[in-house]
Amino acid sequence: MLKDENYLNWKGWDPNLFGSFTPKESQRFCLELKSLKLKRAARILEIGFGHGHFMAWAKSQDYRVEGIEKNPHLVEIAIQKSFLATSTDREGYGNEQYDLIAAWDVLEHMSHNEIEICLNNVRKALVPGGYFIAKCPNGDSPLGLAHQNGDITHQTSIGYHKWTFLAQQSQMNIVSIRGTKKVIIYPNPMITLIKFINWVLRKIAQWLYSKLFLPHYKNDYFSADTVVVFRKN
Repeated sequence: MLKDENYLNWKGWDPNLFGSFTPKESQRFCLELKSLKLKRAARILEIGFGHGHFMAWAKSQDYRVEGIEKNPHLVEIAIQKSFLATSTDREGYGNEQYDLIAAWDVLEHMSHNEIEICLNNVRKALVPGGYFIAKCPNGDSPLGLAHQNGDITHQTSIGYHKWTFLAQQSQMNIVSIRGTKKVIIYPNPMITLIKFINWVLRKIAQWLYSKLFLPHYKNDYFSADTVVVFRKN
């Protein structure tokens, strides 16, 4: 069994930097949530908040955010930093109280059975019309292998068709299954140009691949990670 403190040291998470986020992370979270059109003061729950990047960003945007986490040391640090945080040992996530539930790089740490239980709890905890957003390694692409196999605690690889099954099992509607949003605008114009060219080439490659090999495939084959958005009726 991997000890919590050994894992945190390997991740390089400095307790003094808990709850901080970079300008790039801020842009990425804005891009990922933009289409959801959340209202100010929306209630958000983060499952597996880790080092607190998203919780801190959400708090800075005036969302009412709280988190749950398996690692008791991280829960303790979060509470010390004035975040609303509890352990995943609690029963479920509550009933119809959250506008958004997020799980960034979390579900791949669970077994298939644990994922189904998690998503059922998510549906119960969302308000009608509420969203669930998750990011994990792209189980359909070789580009996702480094992320999936790069962490000893990862258990489950999830591809497009698994997502459709999980949506059906949890009785939620699929809004999107896609690659991650890319931050293209940087202070350095040259970096912006390179990122833009990279983005265009990826789009062309994805279009060609879809037309030639998988015309009915809707995920982004050339993204190392997948972002999925479900909605509760």
